[in-house]
Amino acid sequence: MSEGAAERTGARPGVAADARGGQLDVSVLAWAGSLGLVTGGVEVERLAAMRLGAFAARVVPAAGAAQAELTAQWAAFVCLVDDRLDRGGLGSHPEQVRILFGRLLGVLAADRPVVSRGDVETALADLWRRTAPRMSPRWRERFITDYRDFAEATCQEATGRHDRVAPSLRDYVRLRRRTITVLPTLDVVEYAAGAPWPDHPEGDPAVRALRDAAADVAGWTNDLVSTGADQRVGQESLVAVVGREHGCSPSAAHQRATAMRDARLQDFQRLAAALAAGDGVPGPVREPMRGYVEALRSFLAATLHWLGVTGRFETRWLPDGDGGPAPGVAP
Repeated sequence: MSEGAAERTGARPGVAADARGGQLDVSVLAWAGSLGLVTGGVEVERLAAMRLGAFAARVVPAAGAAQAELTAQWAAFVCLVDDRLDRGGLGSHPEQVRILFGRLLGVLAADRPVVSRGDVETALADLWRRTAPRMSPRWRERFITDYRDFAEATCQEATGRHDRVAPSLRDYVRLRRRTITVLPTLDVVEYAAGAPWPDHPEGDPAVRALRDAAADVAGWTNDLVSTGADQRVGQESLVAVVGREHGCSPSAAHQRATAMRDARLQDFQRLAAALAAGDGVPGPVREPMRGYVEALRSFLAATLHWLGVTGRFETRWLPDGDGGPAPGVAP
């Protein structure tokens, strides 16, 4: 993904973000290692190659050190859980997926410190205790709702994989919006950027439409970048589904999927511009709305840039790349 594609979201990340990102990358590795999220040289090397610190630095360029570190750590948690599902093979076993998310949702619902049974639970408990108390009850309820929806969609996806169901394009698009983990991540961005969802119930449908567009763009771009890796491990992607739906070659499917992504990016731009301009937004809410829209613009620009530079999808990390198991796979 080119820098120009990221800039088309309306946000222009500064060069200083790259320098700050290097420092955040170090903190992510230290945090993940201390919690046992990564063990051994290969897993540490792969997490470093993801460049999640650089991602966080561009998502919240004006945030303080603690908020930027937390953003990078949340991103690491999201990626490592995703790797268990997709690269580790867990995502083809619906019952195991339900058990995993049952435990993770239990962390979010607990009203006391959680004694974790696994490394990802330990990580979520740590992130949650450092984020949730600083946010409103409304925010906490929304985050749990968004994460539960992600969990349910992932269980649905796992059932489809297990049963070898080939989804239609329409069904895939709807499910992908929920499995990409963007909506819970946008909730975290609210905290880190100091830009909460504006208190304007009449504008909630427009804000939800903006968030959905961001999720689609991020999910579809992820699929475009990871097509080769997905194919190697037998996972569906937008490119594969488009090719099957239209009966076209992989290169033609990639072009069609890219056009879909670009059109959806235009939707995001249009929605963001209208909200930032205050269309239908009362005067007192306009400034908070502009701040919220700018936070989403930064997130999407950072995501598009990161997907073009991350080493996360290199084929050397696939399960058969070095003869060993995929990173993050539970024994």
